[in-house]
Amino acid sequence: MSNKRRTEADEDISKLRRKAKVPKFDQKTATREIKEHFSKRLTGSEVVLTTRTPKGQVLDWVKASSQVKGGRIASPPPITELPSFKNGKMDPQLAGFELFSKRAKLGPEGTVPILHKDVTKLPKGRSLDNILSKSGRPVKLLRMSDEVEIAMPATSGHVYAYSSESRTCYGGEGSLSLFDPYVAHADEFSLLQIALTRGSGSGLQTIEAGVQEYRDLYGDWVPHLFVFYTTNGYTSSGDNKGGYNRDVDGWVQYSSRIYPGARFTVYSERGGAQYEVPIKYQLWEGNWWFRCLDEWVGYYPASLFNSSGLRSQADVIHFYGEIVDSGDYSGKTATDMGSGYWPDYHWQWSAYMHNLRYQRTTGGSMSDYNGSGWASDTALYDIETHMSSGSSWGSYQWVGGPGA
Repeated sequence: MSNKRRTEADEDISKLRRKAKVPKFDQKTATREIKEHFSKRLTGSEVVLTTRTPKGQVLDWVKASSQVKGGRIASPPPITELPSFKNGKMDPQLAGFELFSKRAKLGPEGTVPILHKDVTKLPKGRSLDNILSKSGRPVKLLRMSDEVEIAMPATSGHVYAYSSESRTCYGGEGSLSLFDPYVAHADEFSLLQIALTRGSGSGLQTIEAGVQEYRDLYGDWVPHLFVFYTTNGYTSSGDNKGGYNRDVDGWVQYSSRIYPGARFTVYSERGGAQYEVPIKYQLWEGNWWFRCLDEWVGYYPASLFNSSGLRSQADVIHFYGEIVDSGDYSGKTATDMGSGYWPDYHWQWSAYMHNLRYQRTTGGSMSDYNGSGWASDTALYDIETHMSSGSSWGSYQWVGGPGA
């Protein structure tokens, strides 16, 4: 966009805001609401111990039973052994977390770790609802097809290397490449993820999970495990409505070693050793359970969702890379997706997702994913798909790029 056109666009936006009488942002009120929200996060949960991980994350260890009314935590699905994913010369290794270390201090038996939010590291100039949202900003929905909608910030852009398949399903799984991407600004993020969705417009409901680097959310410049959900098409966030990790009510923690927001301890080397994260969602006995590596991490109660949403099934499954471009800086973002290399560089250079499958029955039967690929801006990022490849990687895809 030329400087003249940008100036004209800014003037048009200012006129619309004046006409709509948009209230002036009140930083003092927003700060108070944010502090009150996060100070109440553990209300009702019984904190037994507070520890610090080797890299400095503060964890509150709460009695697992105190997370739910009645004190009865659900039982997870049966655990199955992770298969070997070696595919010729492509022999990735599994990622690790800080609490796997012998130096890490764990809580007492019967407790689970909850990441303690440091509100001093949260960005200024944002409302509580923005802080809790997917991108830290208001969002709008972009319709890709009659079945698929994706969220975009109303004031800037999400950029995707994307695949999706429309079908009734009860879960999905795959292994995600684990690089440490370059992220240009603290209010931008880079992620790879799975998403299960149902509904449309403000009735869109999602559960999501994957690998994300996002300074404004985590306070550092390294990848973290994340989960996210929305019950209302991203239109608002908050307890039992939607948000990240344990920033809002909804998620129930089960594992004592892996938790939403956890830092990874190893990353893939461009041209060297490759590390990955096997993840899975499964609808089981009224809960959407999430697994990472060989552990059930926790679950979203299906009762969070309605009957036209994710209460009993999903109708679209997605695997993709996503970037948020803050729009506050000149030009397009230079944030990496995946490794920062284009998909056609392949093994040891490009980010990948493999053994992508969906759960076709309530009993747990799985089938190869057959997603259609799409990239929102091929000058920045792209995707290369290989569905039902016949190799040990099954359905897989290469994703990524360097941005501008």
